[in-house]
Amino acid sequence: MARFPGACGALAALAVAFMATALPAAAQVPPPSYASFSERLPCVHRIGRCFDATIGGKRVEVIADKAEFDKLKALLQTLNRNVRDVHWIVREPVPGAKALDVETHATAQGLPHVGDEQEEPDVIVYALDGQELDSESELVAQQGVRINGQPVVTQQETLTQDFLPPGRYAFAIKYLGRKNWDRKWVFLTVAP
Repeated sequence: MARFPGACGALAALAVAFMATALPAAAQVPPPSYASFSERLPCVHRIGRCFDATIGGKRVEVIADKAEFDKLKALLQTLNRNVRDVHWIVREPVPGAKALDVETHATAQGLPHVGDEQEEPDVIVYALDGQELDSESELVAQQGVRINGQPVVTQQETLTQDFLPPGRYAFAIKYLGRKNWDRKWVFLTVAP
């Protein structure tokens, strides 16, 4: 849906743990290396390290260079202040008819933490160039947020079209696993 762990074994484990802490911090941090990382809880920062994605058949890639990240962040602040922490990009333009085809799967690092995919990804689409998108308002029960045991009901705008017009977009893709979840903010361009 698119919307806006005997004595010898212990010694060996201790030696491995010591070697891991002796490595430089940057060697332990997966891309993007400039972002916060917890080895114990790699998905805790919710920046998309625990799953891979494709949009319209095109691979979502990490923005590995901090300077590129900073430049994009500055641009996005001028286009839409609600779009933040965009650490991912689709480098090739995506055809409009396939732009809403989002596929996800857990990475080897993320699988133990988020688990297999429980349901389709939740995608929020941000049109950055003023594109008009057809949508309708609907009430949705948020199962993860409860008051007095009941899910909170929120209003959301759901796309009623199966394509995106040309232009720049940001997608917030939420991977919903059987154990936990993670989110990628992705910058992409839809081809004319």
